[in-house]
Amino acid sequence: MLTISQFADRSGISPSALRFYQRKGLLLPASRRDNGYRAYAPGQVDDARFISSLRAAGISIPAIREFLRLNGPAREVMLDAWRRETAARLLSLQIAEEYLRGMGSSPPPLHLEHWREPSVLVWFPATAPEGPLPFRADVVARKRELLRRDIPVLTSGYVRTLGLADGQLHGEVGFRIRPRRRLPQGVRRQDVPPTLFATLECATHDEKAAHRVFRFLHQLGFQPDRLHLERYLPGAPDRYLLLIAVRRVQPDSGLAEHRGGL
Repeated sequence: MLTISQFADRSGISPSALRFYQRKGLLLPASRRDNGYRAYAPGQVDDARFISSLRAAGISIPAIREFLRLNGPAREVMLDAWRRETAARLLSLQIAEEYLRGMGSSPPPLHLEHWREPSVLVWFPATAPEGPLPFRADVVARKRELLRRDIPVLTSGYVRTLGLADGQLHGEVGFRIRPRRRLPQGVRRQDVPPTLFATLECATHDEKAAHRVFRFLHQLGFQPDRLHLERYLPGAPDRYLLLIAVRRVQPDSGLAEHRGGL
């Protein structure tokens, strides 16, 4: 058996970290000596290094504790989720690096918005006459409906325009809510994984805003994903926020050469 100092020296993990792992229920000493001091088995070295590696990878204490209680297929499910989350964090860091490399002394018009946790969007069908921000009344009404049902929304409303028929615009208005909320009937649920968006505030009369954003993203080496949203902005009757999900980054993109505006 090894004292905590011997075990720390052998595993490369400090005694304070080992005591922390014990308090959190991650790694318990194999036994206690007669004097009450902790004693570890040599076979626990790999366990300690494994826990330390997971912490270095950004895995939370509760998640590690749950993982250690599982075995077989259940562990594989957690590992797969961690891989996806790590890939999303890596993508976020890559894009943030490119974004910062391309910035001049003045803030660029294109910004980043990161949904770090899995989210749920709920969508209601909507119809309105043509005009600027045509679904604003639907956004207000549907938000009130959700709040009456004790379903808090995380942001102002999103809209999608799906088509035009007989002078009427057909689309959807949606809201971002927390997962595991019970939804009212007649809504469409969309599960969104952790996602990074490129955003641009646009004027309602600017019909080419989306085209310019796509072109600029391509110049920066960003790959747009299929998820595109428009968010109505409180207190801005003639403006909206365009959000375009970014899927990956080209490794050799030359963002620093493209500091021009949109």
